[in-house]
Amino acid sequence: MKELYFRVADALFCLNCIQGEDTRLLTSSYVPFRIQALPAVELPIFVMTVGSDLVSLKPEGKDIGRFGCDGIGYVVYKISNGYKILIDDSAKKTCCSMEVNEDFSICRVSLFGDTEHRFLGLNNAVMIAFAFSGVYNNIVLMHSSVTMYGNKGYLFLGQSGTGKSTHSRLWHRYITGSELLNDDNPAIRFMPQDGKIYVYGTPWSGKTPCYRNVSVEVGAFVKLEQCPENIIKKESCIKAFTSILSSCSAMVWDKSSYGKICDIVSGIVERIPVYSLKCRPDEMAVRLSFRTITG
Repeated sequence: MKELYFRVADALFCLNCIQGEDTRLLTSSYVPFRIQALPAVELPIFVMTVGSDLVSLKPEGKDIGRFGCDGIGYVVYKISNGYKILIDDSAKKTCCSMEVNEDFSICRVSLFGDTEHRFLGLNNAVMIAFAFSGVYNNIVLMHSSVTMYGNKGYLFLGQSGTGKSTHSRLWHRYITGSELLNDDNPAIRFMPQDGKIYVYGTPWSGKTPCYRNVSVEVGAFVKLEQCPENIIKKESCIKAFTSILSSCSAMVWDKSSYGKICDIVSGIVERIPVYSLKCRPDEMAVRLSFRTITG
C-alpha cells in the first residue's frame, strides 16, 4: 500500500492506494498540492483507500439523489453507515464506485475501465470527498472563475455558459496585474477566529489547466448574466445568499452537510460584497466591474 498526502485550502487529506499503479492516475494537477509526510500533530479531513475489490458496482440502499456536471453523472445511495456513490462517464459507463461514512472522513473506492476512465473516476471521487468533508472544516468548493488583483480574489459566478471564464480572460487582457487563480472549482474557507474569507487554488480547474497552490483574501463575488448592455449593482443580502449558495457543491438531501454550507455562506454574505453584473463580453464590461468591485 502506498500513502499519498495532499494539502488543499490548508486542509490535509490522504490516499491509500492498495495497487501501486493507482498512484500514477493522479496527474500533474495534483503535484503542487502534494506533501511528503503526514505532520505529527495534524489529522487528515478524509482518508481514501483505493483498491480494485473494495466496493462493488451493485447499487445498494436507497436511491436518494442523481445529478450531473460537465457530462459526469453521479448516483447517490443512502446506506446504513453513510453513502454509496456511483460515478459514470459521459457514455453512462460506471468508472468509480465509492462508499463513505456520514461526514465523508472515511472513504473506500474501486475504479473500473481503462486508464482514462480510472483517472476520471478517481479524480471525481477525490473532489467529492474533499467537497463534503471540507464543509465540516469551514470549506466549500464553488463553481466559479477566480481572478486575482492587488492581493484579493474576485469570484465570477453563474450558470454554465454565462461567461465566467470569458470575463476572467478579459480582465487578464485589459487589467494590468490581474491573473487567473482557478477557472472552475476554487475552494473558499471561512476563518471564524478572525472573520476573514480566503479563496484557494485546487487541483480541479475544469478545461483550463490552472492548478495553483495559492490563496488570497476574497474581495468580492460577481454573479454574471449575459445582456446587450452592461449594468452592475450590489445584491441584497437575500439575493447574495442565494447566488453564493447555488454556486456551492452541495447535497441538499444531506441535512448535516447542507446546514454547514448554509452557515458558511451566511458568514460570507455578512462580510463580502456580492454584485450582479449584466454584461456583454467586452472591455467596457471589464472596466465597469473592475471599477465597481475594487473601489
